Amino acid sequence: MNTPAFNPAGNVASAWSCLDFGAPELRAYAAPVITRETRRGVALLSLVALLFLGLAAAMSAAFDLGTLHTYTYSLLSVLALHIYLSSAKVEQLRALYLLATLLLVVCGSSLVLLAQRSGQLHAMLLLSVAVLIMLVPVVPWGLREAALTTGAIYLMFTASTYLGRYRFAALDLWVLQCLMLVAAVISLALVARALRLRKHDLALRFHLEQAQRELLDLANRDHLTGAWNRRHIERDFDNAVARHHAMASASWFALFDIDRFKAINDTWGHGCGDEVLRAVQAAFADLDGETEYLARLGGDEFALLMCGPEAPARIERALAGMPAVPGGVRPTVSLGLVRLSARDVGFDTAYRLADELLYGVKQDGGNAIRSRAARHGEACA
Repeated sequence: MNTPAFNPAGNVASAWSCLDFGAPELRAYAAPVITRETRRGVALLSLVALLFLGLAAAMSAAFDLGTLHTYTYSLLSVLALHIYLSSAKVEQLRALYLLATLLLVVCGSSLVLLAQRSGQLHAMLLLSVAVLIMLVPVVPWGLREAALTTGAIYLMFTASTYLGRYRFAALDLWVLQCLMLVAAVISLALVARALRLRKHDLALRFHLEQAQRELLDLANRDHLTGAWNRRHIERDFDNAVARHHAMASASWFALFDIDRFKAINDTWGHGCGDEVLRAVQAAFADLDGETEYLARLGGDEFALLMCGPEAPARIERALAGMPAVPGGVRPTVSLGLVRLSARDVGFDTAYRLADELLYGVKQDGGNAIRSRAARHGEACA
């Protein structure tokens, strides 16, 4: 797999927004995946923060840094736990970003107030600031959101320490600035790289799945008419009938062939025969292809799977409206129609029953529809 080439300007543009994919269909595919990953990222962020803040509270108590430190870190641990629990219930991407930003900014604000209250920037506070900024890449957000969050933390610490600069040693302030800048640059670089790779992976998965669907569609389509083929209806039959029953709608299975099709080919040529087959497909073009569809089983034999009480009337209208093909040939069909009233009527049973009805129509001269209901538990002979 080829990874994206290094291009600073292009990398920033690509990583600026996590949902900027250009193609609408790719964006629609990626959005739920990114939302799931972001939810996991916010949960991981809160868990890592909870672990660190809990350890900081314990160390503050163990090394006697003051009750205020222990109390602050303990409250922030409770906040991290709340964010973790809330992330599992949030569905919107922006809300997940707000949860992550809330945790980081509130932690940063608390550390600022703690530093001002204590009047010193000891090692625990400096470590907390570094960890706070380095946690930013844990959430799989865009560079825009990561930069805003990191910038808010940086500006908050810079403004607060500048206003209280006379309380802190100059070296501590410079160490804090260097620490924040280095941590921010590393964090944003990691966010940008991770998002570019994630977008590349999502685009690759989208195109692979699209190609797989197209290949599957080709394998299950009749190349001449565009209708489904026997492979598809055999595999999908039980699922389609189950969908019909889930909609509280009766299923109908029809088997038909074109009357005197061999004579059409012999008289008008196989080109005319192909046009007749395409005319049959066109007559049922209003079927959605999922719940109801036409399938060409081979030669001039077709199968129909439809649902609803109006299915027989709809079949009659479709066949009556089938246009004449070049040469003036107006094809007719012989059709056997079975109402599938039970789920345990499989394809083989439905085919046998419809074929018996079709044979009866052909014996009577064709150009007619004969129907019956499949009885519960009826099986192949």
